[in-house]
Amino acid sequence: MDIKDLYSSYFDISLLMKPYSDDAEQLSELFAFLDLCFAALSGARGLKGEGIPEAGAGEAHSLTVASRDIAKVLLSGQGRDALSEQAREQIENAFFHLGCRLKKSLARDFVPRFEMVRLKFSLNDFETFAMLLALAPEYDRKYESVFVSLHNNSSDIYATVWLAVKLSGYLFGTPPSAGSELLSGRSPLMRFLCSREVLRRDRCGSSDWLLLSRRVSSFILGSSGIDPELSGFCTLLDASGGQEHIPLREEQYREASGLFLANAFADRGCFVLNLFGPRGVGRSYLAARAAASAGLRLLRVDLARLIDRAGAYPEKHLDMICTETVLLGAAVCFVSDTPDTVSDGEEVMKPSPAAAAADRIAAYAAGLFRFIFWATPEKSSSFAAADAVCAGIELPMLTANERRLFWERSLEGTGMDAASFANRYILTPLYISRACRTARELASAQGTALTEQLLTRGVKQHSVNPLGSYAAKINAVFTWDDLVIGDDQKRRMKMICDQVRYRSVVNEDWGFRKKTPYGRGLCAMFYGSPGTGKTMAVQVMANDLGLDLYRIDLSQLSSKYIGETQKNISALFERARNINAMLFFDEADSMFAKRSEVRDANDRYANADTAFLLQKLEEHEGITILATNYVNNIDDAFKRRIKFMINFVFPDADVRSRLWQTILPASAVTDEALDFEFFAEHFELSGSNIKEILTNAAFLAASEGTGLKNRHIIEAVKLNFSKYGKILTDADFDYLAR
Repeated sequence: MDIKDLYSSYFDISLLMKPYSDDAEQLSELFAFLDLCFAALSGARGLKGEGIPEAGAGEAHSLTVASRDIAKVLLSGQGRDALSEQAREQIENAFFHLGCRLKKSLARDFVPRFEMVRLKFSLNDFETFAMLLALAPEYDRKYESVFVSLHNNSSDIYATVWLAVKLSGYLFGTPPSAGSELLSGRSPLMRFLCSREVLRRDRCGSSDWLLLSRRVSSFILGSSGIDPELSGFCTLLDASGGQEHIPLREEQYREASGLFLANAFADRGCFVLNLFGPRGVGRSYLAARAAASAGLRLLRVDLARLIDRAGAYPEKHLDMICTETVLLGAAVCFVSDTPDTVSDGEEVMKPSPAAAAADRIAAYAAGLFRFIFWATPEKSSSFAAADAVCAGIELPMLTANERRLFWERSLEGTGMDAASFANRYILTPLYISRACRTARELASAQGTALTEQLLTRGVKQHSVNPLGSYAAKINAVFTWDDLVIGDDQKRRMKMICDQVRYRSVVNEDWGFRKKTPYGRGLCAMFYGSPGTGKTMAVQVMANDLGLDLYRIDLSQLSSKYIGETQKNISALFERARNINAMLFFDEADSMFAKRSEVRDANDRYANADTAFLLQKLEEHEGITILATNYVNNIDDAFKRRIKFMINFVFPDADVRSRLWQTILPASAVTDEALDFEFFAEHFELSGSNIKEILTNAAFLAASEGTGLKNRHIIEAVKLNFSKYGKILTDADFDYLAR
């Protein structure tokens, strides 16, 4: 084959003015062009094509023979003049052929992936040729032996920087200085596209191998999935369509999308949009919607997992993330759910290790991206020292009406009252979806329809104790039927529950929320003698509302060290924000006591603790129940903030009679009729006393191997009264003693 027939041998001339049908067709012609260039170099030594086997038009050619001769040309030091006019003409014809077909393809809105990578990373002609060499071994392993020969039979099975410069110089007249960007590592080809695992540490820079990373190679060869190395902490989100959008927080969306459109494509440095709010409130979704307004997807990066994977050197992974966003056409959103500060053993707040790592990532990322979504629980300062312009948008916890929209979508078709769940549970959209899914799985396992009880279980399945050592969770199992108190007390308790159930109607629909900028929480005080049912009443309310109940451990709040009590109080209420729980302060008079006259420093700091607790109680928007036996010891300033004060009075005879009958289990064994009316009429006992008496009587009966009898109750009553120093005789029990 003569050198003047190279172009017609490698290319089908009839396809010159036709677009590429797919990526494979373009890649086939790109490597046909590379083979033609090698063949032209073989002819540079007057070989007249002797090393080139015959082949049909468009077919690839084996180069193992010709490449040995090419190596002699490269090592000879001759320039492009070594190519004959005919050889240069053949190369130009082939180059023109590639350009014509690519232009036709672009005109039909088909961008081959090889060209897409070139455009997205702004590669020049030399870098594009080097990328073709770097892709060659992944496309066809025959090029491994070619490169060995081109390097004069060394161990270099991949193209090197030296080879790219030499070949480009001979073929296209590229000056040797073109390789300086590759040597320095500043070229996007080396920084983002080539594998770093094959860099040569034991030889000079020009001997560095050119091999595309597996991610880039797989993308050019047709893969559309996310890089497996990033899949552990990166997720691709698309909010452009395919899902029903709930019209919510449109003002924040318009602001976010406006900032994105104005800055994401401008070449004026990095712009950071900090979206801050609770986990699951929709930060990533808002970022995905903003990116979709420009036709882009969103690459969500879990910052904690990235830090865990990258350690102290995140630069490599950040470069890979940048490459991924370019390949997939995506904006980047770094998401963190960890606080910026932590407390050491002495309650001193200091930057957390995660925050320090996030600052390093922020500083490096500011030099990579034009626009960054940075999602955090609170407003972040990670970019304070970075070269970036920052703006913030807060996404607060959803209101009850906003939560209702998500409950309605999740409960669609069930006929259940979404407003009831929205009012009771302070949940983000993420946890509403998870709770409903869990409830449906529970219903499926039981073979029943979805019920309110299962939804309550679903909510609690995803709740943990966020209060740590400050509180203990109480298993609230009592119901209204178990609670025997006066009708007035029960009516007021139900009023408290109604204020939870209908707060969206009053606060949002009727506009009372705007009139109450603070102090929106619900605080009630239960006071009265010991054993009158205060603790049981709190459990009944928590069970009725489906809320977790936490008894605050006052010993963990109080401290003899100055300032420590206030720190503990602050930490408690900070953790209690936006949780589905009722806070129960038992023996509240110990913490909410009256402020005393200041006589010394201890009085001053004690009063400061009380004032601080008062402030935090007013700021808290959840439900707080205080219980005390000594209401007169409570500071009057607290009473003003308390919406309900319910006096649990000592039960009268009628109530005591119902208590005797209610507390005795239906399955208890009795050997005679028990005269509860007599005991209720003659002995003033609280509900807790009656429960203790019946329990002790049951043990007495069981030890005798009989059922429960009146004499067992008489003995248990005597035992109970003896605790308080009162001795009862048989005469006190009238006919029952006889």
